[in-house]
Amino acid sequence: MDSQGEAASAAERLESIRDPPSNKRARVWTDAGVRGALSYDAAVSGVRDWQAVFDQTFSMPVSSVEERIRREVFGDEYPEGLGTNSLLSRTELKRFVQEVRVAQDEELADIGCGRGGPGLWVTAKTGAHLTGLDISRAALDAASVRAQALGLADRCTWREGSFEATGLDQGSVDAVMSVDALLFTPDKAAAARELARILRPGGRLVLTTWDYRAQPQGRPPQVPDHRPVLHTAGFNMLAYEETVDWRQRQLQLVDGLIAAVDDMAAETGEDRDEVEAELREMRGTNATMIARRLIVAERR
Repeated sequence: MDSQGEAASAAERLESIRDPPSNKRARVWTDAGVRGALSYDAAVSGVRDWQAVFDQTFSMPVSSVEERIRREVFGDEYPEGLGTNSLLSRTELKRFVQEVRVAQDEELADIGCGRGGPGLWVTAKTGAHLTGLDISRAALDAASVRAQALGLADRCTWREGSFEATGLDQGSVDAVMSVDALLFTPDKAAAARELARILRPGGRLVLTTWDYRAQPQGRPPQVPDHRPVLHTAGFNMLAYEETVDWRQRQLQLVDGLIAAVDDMAAETGEDRDEVEAELREMRGTNATMIARRLIVAERR
């Protein structure tokens, strides 16, 4: 089997992966929102220590309760086997493959890669070489295990890095992707400049994130429109679309979790009322959002 055929086979195997069930999990979800305790220092400033939150999250298996509710919300659009906390759908995955425009052995970076599922999917479909970056070492360890299971380890590099500081060389990647992670960087302009720096001229940026009308509680600073930020950083906008059914899916997901709060509390071993309060905070972020966007841009 040639390398392209091996990659396609890996994409099929990706859907068969199941994280082991857990009777305990970290205190976190995404908005695809993150729910996480403040560290002591963060409690003073009111700013969450996101690295600690994500390390806690990704050191634990995927919640069986949350996974069940995600299947109910997404139906046939649920991307099985990815271990993602995002609102990513199967249709969006196919769009990522189409829009990154990477060929065999070209360089793809996934920023905020988490457990690596979406980036591995795109790599398996395209034959690209993947560099996955995340601020969480636990996330990268989980992504490495997933890549090994898929037979894609030789196509992947996993490294600690952030949107503002990737550690990658200038013009070293052919495309950048990111799924529902940009909201967690505190400086969107600095992030856009760094993404432009690491992309070759003509390289593609494909990501999903949210525009906000107001600052959400417990989240880093947000922007109402990412287009001016990306244009100033050196990108031409190719697509700026509101994603399908994002608000309905997001609300159904969190409402499903609230309805299952007793199961969630039993799974985490936490106080039921505390779990519900944090879920309702997560639900409240929805009202601050203008739209979830799928963005495709080209480096000038």
